[in-house]
Amino acid sequence: MKKTFRAPAVPLITHDPMFSMWSFSDKLTDDTIRHWDGRRRHMFGVLIIDNIVYNFMGKVHTEDHYHPGYRVMEQTGCEIRPMSTVYTFENELVNLELTFTSPLLLNDLMILSRPVSYISYRITPKDTAQHNIEVHFGFTAETCVNTNNQEVSFSVAPHSVYFSSGDENMLKRSGDGHRIEWGEFHVISPRTFVDVKPLYRYIEKLRLEYTNLKNYTNTLGTLSDLGPAGYARCAKTPVYPSYPIIISMAKFTTAGEEIKDFIGVGYNDFKSIQYFGENIEGYWRKNGDSFTGMLAKAYREYDEVMAKVKDFEEDLLAKARKISDKYADIVSANYRLAIAAHKLTWHDGEIQFFSKENYSNGCIATVDVTYPSVPLFLMYAPELVEGMLNPVFKLVYKGLWDYEFAPHDVGQYPIANGQIYGYEIGIRRLKDPIEYQMPVEECGNMLLCVASVCYAKKEFSYFEKHLDILKQWADYLVKIGYNPDNQLCTDDFAGHLAHNCNLSVKAICGLGVFAKMLKDTGKNEEAAYYRAKAEEMAAAWEKEAFDGDHYRLAFDQSGTWSMKYNMVWDKLLDMKLFSQQVYDLELQYYKTKMCAYGLPLDSRCDYTKTDWQMWSTVLFDDKEYTDMIVERMWNFMTDSPDRMPFSDWLFASYPKVRGFQARSVQGGLFINLLKF
Repeated sequence: MKKTFRAPAVPLITHDPMFSMWSFSDKLTDDTIRHWDGRRRHMFGVLIIDNIVYNFMGKVHTEDHYHPGYRVMEQTGCEIRPMSTVYTFENELVNLELTFTSPLLLNDLMILSRPVSYISYRITPKDTAQHNIEVHFGFTAETCVNTNNQEVSFSVAPHSVYFSSGDENMLKRSGDGHRIEWGEFHVISPRTFVDVKPLYRYIEKLRLEYTNLKNYTNTLGTLSDLGPAGYARCAKTPVYPSYPIIISMAKFTTAGEEIKDFIGVGYNDFKSIQYFGENIEGYWRKNGDSFTGMLAKAYREYDEVMAKVKDFEEDLLAKARKISDKYADIVSANYRLAIAAHKLTWHDGEIQFFSKENYSNGCIATVDVTYPSVPLFLMYAPELVEGMLNPVFKLVYKGLWDYEFAPHDVGQYPIANGQIYGYEIGIRRLKDPIEYQMPVEECGNMLLCVASVCYAKKEFSYFEKHLDILKQWADYLVKIGYNPDNQLCTDDFAGHLAHNCNLSVKAICGLGVFAKMLKDTGKNEEAAYYRAKAEEMAAAWEKEAFDGDHYRLAFDQSGTWSMKYNMVWDKLLDMKLFSQQVYDLELQYYKTKMCAYGLPLDSRCDYTKTDWQMWSTVLFDDKEYTDMIVERMWNFMTDSPDRMPFSDWLFASYPKVRGFQARSVQGGLFINLLKF
């Protein structure tokens, strides 16, 4: 039997690290809706046909009390596209198509930055008899709190109904598994009746007004639906135990006619990031738009936005399918994930695109997380890569970084006030300037990322703007980069490693691209110097890393090996620093080390990284090898019992996650589509 693709988690509403909702189950009704970190974000959907209740999304009830449940619509399909997830259901009376769309259009940053998703539905009756149909969507106030003991209020706006947790906690705390605890969750549903009530009152309404029994006649009439105006009299209240909910209720009568409509959900976070002491706003506000005005525009432009989404998806999937259908599945499941691990802002005349290290310490704007993520963004919007790098340059220019090598991060999400990695708690001092940092790693990353921006944009103003500090980091690589001492690299979970051959490759490629940019901006004498250094290092590397039929993990460790993913820039930017023999030997050796679910990172371990595996396929013009990596990654996603937004740190021999989830580095999976 042919295996069907099954993502480890399904994206539903995905915008940024705070506004992110997923299904962790095979069927949409098997579990509640959850934040990327697994915490509940209680949402549900029911279809009521001739007074019989059918559940099609989430769980109506919480786990706090027993509830017998309702009839469940049979799920017949789940298609994950880059910006949309389409579920299909049926029962004896109707077919239902339910689509979640987060329009993260990389070719339209204003739409991408709007914190608004659409939930659309299409109901097709199976007969021409008259049926009364209601569609209910419910959203609890869990959507705007970190923990359920926090209080919320309720209000009405011109185009929406919303819960608010206020601004008292705005940008006061940072953390990894930390959800938003300020702002407003909005439901935009102008064409339907919207009610707000405690969850238990809604469940009582379903129990008394409707039924699971056919031929049931309701003799009670309608329980009170006061609507927003009635609920607005209620005082501010903790989410638990009453679980206040916003319910969108649409009513239709059909005699075989198709029914279709949509609602929107949005989040007003007021201020998004604390940036060197100043609380700054989302990118969509850069032209002075109000949240109310933005919501109205997003609702009014629904058809236009959905057409743009369709065109973008079809173009991206056509490119991906040239690699393989399974590769298209992988990038579809990770497109929204990679983008929504960031927050897009605009401040002081420039763009910022802040990543969060989801479940790997929560750092913000981490340089060695930016580095693997850039392929997706370079394809469509290289200015977003500038947005990832701008906070790092600002940290240096503000005098908040005193070291000759590049920083690691600018804080912990959502507070970007200065690096935290490797710092003594409570004081602004590194534990050790070398031992707890990644000096060669981050210098190489900054040089390579700036080069990638310039060659994607085909102009060098960003390089010229930051030339002085880039030269400092290039000189550090000249001095230290070829044979690093006991340093961490981006794979810091593997621990310190002296004489790291792959880290040396990064330094060599970093110097190579620095020389290339100098030459392309007319600085020929300086370019020749750095090119000569890169060539000298590369020639020495080929001799000293050689281990018979492959190249070593560390210069002084014979009988070892590692994935040389950093060499990808030698290929992509056609620098010709390494001989073809290096690529030929590594290719054949990697094939001998392939495990059931991927290629291990190196000879020390049985785990691997998704981004580096896909980068390794670009080292070689070898379809067999690419298919081996893609097939194993596809199988891992489908087979793993670990349900979460796809992790990048996996075991290679069996389908278990080693750590991390929902990280922006999955943007690196798009590297097969990147051309300069």
